[in-house]
Amino acid sequence: MQIFVTFEYSTLLEIAITELEEKGITEIYAVPLDPRKKHPRLLDSIHRSDGLSLVDKGMVLAFMFATIGATKGFVWDWGPVIWGLIGAAAGFITGVLLNWIIYLLKRHKNERELKKGKTGEVILIVTCEENNVSVVEDILWDHQALGLAITK
Repeated sequence: MQIFVTFEYSTLLEIAITELEEKGITEIYAVPLDPRKKHPRLLDSIHRSDGLSLVDKGMVLAFMFATIGATKGFVWDWGPVIWGLIGAAAGFITGVLLNWIIYLLKRHKNERELKKGKTGEVILIVTCEENNVSVVEDILWDHQALGLAITK
């Protein structure tokens, strides 16, 4: 049986490996994952998306500001069409700037965490007999495993 486990790299991982070796399980393979080094792209294409979008808040605010501008445009000079377009442009720019500021703050926070010493995760592959699976599983969960999968 093989057990695949993910851990955040810490001393608990080392202790779990030591306990497994004390129980007679010697086929243990640990693979550290490299943290992301490049920042996500700011503009998504139709074929690739990373979940980061700068225009979502811009579109919502453009709709809201255009509605308000068109409504007030019936009273103001230049009319509802021009004020609706001005409101849409102002809302879109406000939303994009808001998303840009939020992105920069999150990126700065993530860079600080990486500099602080937050390391990547580790995948641990443990090969053992079927009668040892529950013991291995208990040891791994007791040492704060993030996820666990068992295969035959």
